[in-house]
Amino acid sequence: MALPKINEHLNFTMTIPSLGKAIKFRPYLVQEEKILLQAFESKDTETCLRAMTDTLEATIDPREKINVSALATFDVEYMFTQVRAKSVGETSTILINCKKCNEQNEYQIDLDELEVAVPLEMTTIEITDNIRVEMRYPSYDIMMAQEKEEGDEFSKALEIVANCMVAIHTGNERIDCAGEERAELLEFISSMTTAQLQTLTSFIEDMPALKHDVEFMCQHCTEKNELQLKGLSDFF
Repeated sequence: MALPKINEHLNFTMTIPSLGKAIKFRPYLVQEEKILLQAFESKDTETCLRAMTDTLEATIDPREKINVSALATFDVEYMFTQVRAKSVGETSTILINCKKCNEQNEYQIDLDELEVAVPLEMTTIEITDNIRVEMRYPSYDIMMAQEKEEGDEFSKALEIVANCMVAIHTGNERIDCAGEERAELLEFISSMTTAQLQTLTSFIEDMPALKHDVEFMCQHCTEKNELQLKGLSDFF
């Protein structure tokens, strides 16, 4: 006799922050959770990122045709918390050190309440009076490639900027960066002043993130604590 299939038709809906697109997904299963736990235990950044994207690819309804690795990093982090909430539980209990006595306090987060605020702003940045650069937020593909890059931190930062450049506008001309040689893009970036480059790096540094404001009274010294959790690692 064939055994019944569990959770075969169980699905939920979440919205991808940067796209505003609602998609269907299912919880991750025991064998998928095992792979995730092994990846997190390895403490290898690339392994963890790949396990997360693989899990999302497996749990999102294939009819949605979503390329997870091409999404912005904050999209992936938010989506993972939503899948995790429906797979393990809607709350996550973390330990936070008191700012006064440094003792650890348990704090419970409702994962369903987490949001990512994506500003409705232009992604085209003015470099000079007649040169503008169209940018995109770094994807998980870009960040995973960055983990493998060798070289100094400044060179790596330039590579990220080059990867996030979509097009260069000069007057009425739009030059698609995907059709340009990497060396030429890096030369273009290197020809900027420090202030001009900063406008591009600031776009990346200030990109949306998974955030949550926390307020609690220390159970050891009764000090009131207020802080902001930011990034996936702060929530688990």
